[in-house]
Amino acid sequence: MASWDKYKSEVIISVFLFVYLLFTLTNVNSNLGNAYLWFLGISVILLLINILVFDKDVRITFQKEKGKWLNVIFAGIIAWVAVLVTSFVVFKVVNPEQANFASIISSFGAANPAFSSSKILNWFTVSFAIGFSETNFFAGRILEFVADLLRIPLSKNNLKNLKFVMLAISLGVLFAFFHATAKGVAATNSLIVVAIMMIISIFMVAYYGETRQAIAMHVISNGVAGIMLLMAGGTLFG
Repeated sequence: MASWDKYKSEVIISVFLFVYLLFTLTNVNSNLGNAYLWFLGISVILLLINILVFDKDVRITFQKEKGKWLNVIFAGIIAWVAVLVTSFVVFKVVNPEQANFASIISSFGAANPAFSSSKILNWFTVSFAIGFSETNFFAGRILEFVADLLRIPLSKNNLKNLKFVMLAISLGVLFAFFHATAKGVAATNSLIVVAIMMIISIFMVAYYGETRQAIAMHVISNGVAGIMLLMAGGTLFG
């Protein structure tokens, strides 16, 4: 049977966040809360099916190697900068007036509605709970499921493969579509930024073979946006 040890962290974090979101999001926004509960639940189910039913050694895990957290955080910061730069270049073409880093960073905040009257709870929820749930679902379990289905290798040696690139773009568009429908985000700028962020996340996951770096980038992106809103005296993720 496939080794269980390297999957424990993902399952434990998912269960903890499932309980946390059950008692927070569902009391404020039940529809959106249920969406994230489904993300966490389906992610764990897909993982367990692969391990217990198909006896498969899952390629994508939360933590492939123990430790190295400073490297993970550094990779997350570099990826966040890459998202900002890529978004800036795209904005220069599609919306030149908004082609500035302050506007791009604020787009992360605009992509997340308020979950609670508590600003601190909002910041933690969007930065950590949502950052993990979304990244693990789209760039982890769904990525590997579709890649297995289409027989697309996931490795740092396959990043230029056309099928992989198209899969990354498709999941990025799907991620933006989720923000537009379930989250009700109408701002084109925000949808472009979140699509770019997910595409880069998928490339990171394929390169590292784990989701920690992509999750770190997501946490940093939302966290910095939230702090900037608080410093400006605005409503956090409202």
